[in-house]
Amino acid sequence: MNEKITFIMVSLCLMVIMSMAETQEAQLKFESSYTSIAEKDCRTLDSDDLGSIQECESFADLKVKVMEGDIRQSITLSRGNQEYDLDFWSTVTQNFSSLGSQIEWRYRVGEPNAPIGIIVRLEANEDAVDMNKTTSYLVVSKITADEMCVVGKIEPKENQNEVARTMVDSSSKMPCLKRLKTAVPLEKESTIKKPN
Repeated sequence: MNEKITFIMVSLCLMVIMSMAETQEAQLKFESSYTSIAEKDCRTLDSDDLGSIQECESFADLKVKVMEGDIRQSITLSRGNQEYDLDFWSTVTQNFSSLGSQIEWRYRVGEPNAPIGIIVRLEANEDAVDMNKTTSYLVVSKITADEMCVVGKIEPKENQNEVARTMVDSSSKMPCLKRLKTAVPLEKESTIKKPN
């Protein structure tokens, strides 16, 4: 009986070790670079009482705009003449929100000119009783030749960054998140028009 328990325990330990090794090997295939989306590092393109559009540091061939309307923030990426609105306010949360200070760009080791996705922190005011309390999501968006969109949001947890990186590293075949059902279009909230 003890031999069977010992065998099972050793087998379980080996499975855990092998799983950890596979995760580490997958992480070694990708790496990150960071760009700032802090207001002080961006240039204001348009602004009114309800929002603004700021142009921030580009990465590879991708331009970055931070959109703000009705105390909600999102990101628009563009390549050439094509813009991709990540639309956080209707795919991640409809509540008041603010972005973290940087974008984490993920790409295969040695290929920084071909990013496969981004990770961005989004602080959302989802507590109706305490507006100072926020939920700190990591928003994962994929970048392919044909589309750029949000594929997931990682809720706060101990290994939140690792989960987000694992998701973005395998995001190319993931579907884009659908719009939340009761989303209010930005055009009705602000006089600033969203880019096409």
